Amino acid sequence: MLSNINNKKIIKSNQKSNIFTKIILFSGFLFRIIIGLTSNPYVMQHDTMIKNGHFDYAVYIFNNWKLAPTNVYEFSQPPINAILQALWMKINSLIFLKSRLIPYFTSYKYVNIIISIITLYIIFKILQEFDINVIVKNVILLIMAIYPNVLIMTTQYSNDNLSYLFFYLSLYLAIKWSKNQNIKTIILLALSIGIGMLTKISVATVSFIIGPMMFIIWIKSLIDKKKISKLTENITFQIIIFALIVFPIGLSYSIRNLILFDQGFGQIYEIAKNTKLDMSRYDWTFADRFLSIPLNRFYDPVNLIYHDFIEYNIWVDLIKTAAFDEFNYGQNIYYIFYLIIYILIITIFVLSFISVIYNIYILIHYKNKKYSDNLLNIRILSIILYFIAIISYFFFNFKYQYSCNSNFRYISYLSFSQAILVSLLFYKNNNISQHQEHSHQ
Repeated sequence: MLSNINNKKIIKSNQKSNIFTKIILFSGFLFRIIIGLTSNPYVMQHDTMIKNGHFDYAVYIFNNWKLAPTNVYEFSQPPINAILQALWMKINSLIFLKSRLIPYFTSYKYVNIIISIITLYIIFKILQEFDINVIVKNVILLIMAIYPNVLIMTTQYSNDNLSYLFFYLSLYLAIKWSKNQNIKTIILLALSIGIGMLTKISVATVSFIIGPMMFIIWIKSLIDKKKISKLTENITFQIIIFALIVFPIGLSYSIRNLILFDQGFGQIYEIAKNTKLDMSRYDWTFADRFLSIPLNRFYDPVNLIYHDFIEYNIWVDLIKTAAFDEFNYGQNIYYIFYLIIYILIITIFVLSFISVIYNIYILIHYKNKKYSDNLLNIRILSIILYFIAIISYFFFNFKYQYSCNSNFRYISYLSFSQAILVSLLFYKNNNISQHQEHSHQ
């Protein structure tokens, strides 16, 4: 009798939580639609409506339907985003039958909104793969639904927005494949990573998660020596197929630019060299830029809570651009609202850092306690994502010492790690499966 009452309470609780999940997901979609539709196409952009920027890249492909014979500025970037923009412009030109390239290009905001919505939905699907407490899932999803920098990218025409769709899609497919190693999933995974790298080469950072996971599964398959009825079920064969797809696609543009322009893998066009954005021209020490966290810089007299284009400390700029990108919204009637956003972002950064230390401690003592496998896996995922983001950010800024490179958008997937870490920090019941065990009694 008591067991039946408990079961009814659990079912009712789950139903309420599912409603909250739908509300959060719908709100996240709505925010992206509103921000995308109301944003000015000339505001909050990066390297778009300038010579050899993203607009010129799309227009060249629109006019010629081939890659440009140059790697100047944004033409050094992989072409998928520009190709999609050119296709969208072509569709518009066929419908409206007028040569209005800028309106055709800026109407791509509708596609950007769809991309951003799909990305949030993929994040939701990733969380569904972990059989963990629904409240934890809702907190993670809520943070991702309203994370400021992630929302701002919805309004931008650079390749960042699309690249994160492929990043999260690759992560989702990798998790699916880890549970059920079938040939279809690994082919889709290879295509996702390959096309993602043709959108922005930094999508390859997802391989730091996927690579070790594949290696472990492969080694286990060799040890198990399980008999298989089909060649496509063989893990070694699947990984070979994966490699034959992902490397030719993902590296094709980089190899092209290496041959034509001697552009190294992952090398960027150094537009900020010898300008005021070039931090190597100043007297800041290595400790000033990379090791210290000057608290006084988080609120300075000139820029207040906003990005400073000659900000020397990469960690200050990381937090400021996480909240507002590189843009200054002024000290107006909405300033208190902006200040609250800024304080919340700082809080997320502090709590996620504390949570990293806490969760590493938990993992070290994992053998001494009974944690659910799903909770263990999502802890590991969040910590790996966190360190991949921070380490890649550090070395990127060390190699290219320009203040514009300390933007949060380059490691926006850190937001997903932070969302998980913050939610786990406040979740007291470490054995999530305990809740599930009660539900079956």
